Amino acid sequence: MNFRTVDEFEKFNFDEAHISGIEIKSGHVFLYLDNVMIAADNSCNRDIREMRTNDLVLKLQNGVVTSFVKEGVKVYNADGVFQREIPDEIIPVDKYQETFDLLADKYMLEATVKRDEIAGENVYEFEIEYEEFSYLLVVKANHDTQEWDRFMNKE
Repeated sequence: MNFRTVDEFEKFNFDEAHISGIEIKSGHVFLYLDNVMIAADNSCNRDIREMRTNDLVLKLQNGVVTSFVKEGVKVYNADGVFQREIPDEIIPVDKYQETFDLLADKYMLEATVKRDEIAGENVYEFEIEYEEFSYLLVVKANHDTQEWDRFMNKE
């Protein structure tokens, strides 16, 4: 990869990114993403405007999934009358890869990080769209790295 940043998660916009894949290997969590926006103040961005890239690899070093949930929904009829509630479903560890495969080709709704400088850990939250549901993947990791090959215009 031509470009690499470390701990610059906030200098990217992963909202609406296309997910090519998610995997856990060698003690790290990897997200393979397209349509990622790169902020103008990113250390590798030599331009003065927001740029875009495809084939970005987001690596969460020493990543541990702390929560993986298929979020529930409330169902209403056409008149707005409540019909039923579908509760949250916690994804068991042995179903992670199967669910990651299901989420390939879907889109990120939101991605955030909360940094704990004292503990040296970060908590990353990824909300992923899937039909009428969404999934929330929460990962605790020491660092994040981003690697990609080229910058493209935002359009």
